[in-house]
Amino acid sequence: MCTCDRNWQGSDCSLRTCPFGRSHVDTPKGDLDASLSVGDYNDLVLSGSTVYPYGTTEGFPLMADTAGNVLDNTAHDYAECSNKGLCDREKGQCECLPGYDGAACQRASCPSNVNSITPGTSSDTKSNLAFKVFNGKSAFTGRSLSHAQENQCSGHGTCMTIEQLAFLDRSNIYDLWDKKSSMGCKCDPGYTGPDCSERICVSGVDPLYTDDTTARVTHTTVRFESSDSNALSGQYAIKFYDITGEDWVTDPVAITATGVLPSGKTHCESVTEALLALPSGVVPSIECSQTAISTDKGVEYTLTFTGNPGPLREIELDQYLDGSRATVEVSSGTLTTGVHTKVVGESMDYFAERCEGITVKVLADSADADDSWSAGTVRPGSLGYLSGPSGALTAAEQKILKRCLGDSDWDEDNNVEVSNWDYGVVVENDGASSYNMIGAFPHAIKVVPVESTSGYNIHMPGSYHLVWYDASATGKEFRVANLNSDANVVGEADEMYVYTTKGKVQQMAWGTESDDQIADNSLSGSSSERIVGYFDKDSNRIYTNYDTSCKNNPSAPSAHNHVCVEKGDKLFVVDSCWGRGDMGAGTASPIFGGTALNECADSTVPNKNSGNIYTVTKVYSIPLGSNSTTLPSTTVDITGDSSLKRSVDTNIIEVDASFAWQGLEGDPENSNTSPAGAGRDVTWSDNTGVVILFHFSPHQDGSYEYVSECSNRGTCTEDGLCSCFDGYTGHDCSVQSVLAKQNRDK
Repeated sequence: MCTCDRNWQGSDCSLRTCPFGRSHVDTPKGDLDASLSVGDYNDLVLSGSTVYPYGTTEGFPLMADTAGNVLDNTAHDYAECSNKGLCDREKGQCECLPGYDGAACQRASCPSNVNSITPGTSSDTKSNLAFKVFNGKSAFTGRSLSHAQENQCSGHGTCMTIEQLAFLDRSNIYDLWDKKSSMGCKCDPGYTGPDCSERICVSGVDPLYTDDTTARVTHTTVRFESSDSNALSGQYAIKFYDITGEDWVTDPVAITATGVLPSGKTHCESVTEALLALPSGVVPSIECSQTAISTDKGVEYTLTFTGNPGPLREIELDQYLDGSRATVEVSSGTLTTGVHTKVVGESMDYFAERCEGITVKVLADSADADDSWSAGTVRPGSLGYLSGPSGALTAAEQKILKRCLGDSDWDEDNNVEVSNWDYGVVVENDGASSYNMIGAFPHAIKVVPVESTSGYNIHMPGSYHLVWYDASATGKEFRVANLNSDANVVGEADEMYVYTTKGKVQQMAWGTESDDQIADNSLSGSSSERIVGYFDKDSNRIYTNYDTSCKNNPSAPSAHNHVCVEKGDKLFVVDSCWGRGDMGAGTASPIFGGTALNECADSTVPNKNSGNIYTVTKVYSIPLGSNSTTLPSTTVDITGDSSLKRSVDTNIIEVDASFAWQGLEGDPENSNTSPAGAGRDVTWSDNTGVVILFHFSPHQDGSYEYVSECSNRGTCTEDGLCSCFDGYTGHDCSVQSVLAKQNRDK
């Protein structure tokens, strides 16, 4: 009997063994030992054979680790030609099934024009869909071995693994079994589709949409600041991302301590020129405003991308134009740079329904004389209120607003009043007093300035606000969690249209509540634990007190997220001076976060640009650091040794834009060393952030995509050009004209 060399088999060792790869599909091998039965997954046969020296199974494969431990919930064992091809025993080469390629047929083929050929039809182009008649050794040839896969991604893209594609999407990680097997096309700029064969037309704002509201385009703020005067100098470049995600880098931009070049040109003018000079007119128009940092310590400027509607990835600054040497520097002191998004651009309006018959003003609930907060009505989640254009909302105006707000939790059975709406409130009680607080399902509104002059700026951004109803706040019942200005009297505030949504806003929380919402605590008892986070200004990374990912969310009845988070989800992250610690800590019913504002001495302190909708780009956890803990309940006493401080910093949510403000972390646990029951916080730890997060689930009703190819007023041709409908013109069909006619074949 022949003992075959490695990778040879057969009774005379004349047949080749083909490469093995992780199988796309596991299949039983059948009765290999002619025992007239098929063994189970743990019955090894053919041990010591040429192909399977360690044996194999006749049924589904045995999945075990190197120690021999059988693994549960596993699949995709190694198989010859990855179970997606047949072996040519003469050559030892795999002949792959249609749609697969590689030496071991281990990966899926990227789509191409060639791959669209119907199997069995004649074609001059070879592909992995060309069949042949069974010849005794193989039922098909797969792709002709003399031809590599042709025209993959139609010549307008790059074939990549799903692992690579995930990494290109904001460094996401794909780590499932097929990370090296599933393939897809990364299209070149201007092309789209599974095989990159379709052209992309320019996007614009629907001109009919801006008849009723304004378009939210991206506003980005950049800051260069030195600690010493007249110390800043150098140059840097800006990396701009268009709506398709393609990056473009400007020529170097000079910067000075005063924000003005020796030629007299302002820094804004230099930045504008550099962006407008990018190839292909990728930035067709832009606005820039700057503020000098006194005295001669740098500049802060804000870019408004009026010519680039839709969501844009945040710009990046390249301060290393000379290799590893920084090209922006200070002659003394320190340099601080930062980028954040004041207004997040959007293509979809989830608040497209105007509340007709009413306009409002958003006011801080504070005194006009010194901006001090009003006692009794102001608490975290309740910084201001909605007024009418000339004073408190009338009874008629309140009825209109209630009807427009309507249901907030997608459960009409618990709506109230003839207006059929939800208050969006929760009642907390510390055992002595009750407090109306922002509830599990507050309302969300968008406010947009009323036209006051001709030539209305369609790019004037509105702002989003979380709203709820406090019946005890007479004349100020419609409470707002976040502010858009310092105005605290009617005469100071802008008059606004109100737009509502059918989407659902939910206060994120953690616990065992059976209905997955924070509990009403009006009779005192247990206050629900919220999901809170902290973050740095000019950062898009939120550190949360619990793992909020849907992948790792525990199941009831264990404590779990009331609403979990996945990539692509929407969040409201608003500055509402969120409280830290517990109000009445040590009492029978401490309130989570308490009712006192945190580090907000007056109404000028909270950030006025937190009214954005953020999109989640990543949710993940990182290993413990030297100053980390995994649970908010971890307690340490840092009074004697501040180095003992531990923070929950392993659970992270990343969003699509950096914040314009800092989300604070609470006091270290047990910084108050008074005995438990005498004011010491023993219920919730303060080693987490204090900013409460809100999850937003959009609804298809009342939503409108107003930024799209050809502005919704034309069709995209095969050449990537817009063919505008009658009455519309411009390269993106965004201009209305009674003279414009569509070209038609006669």
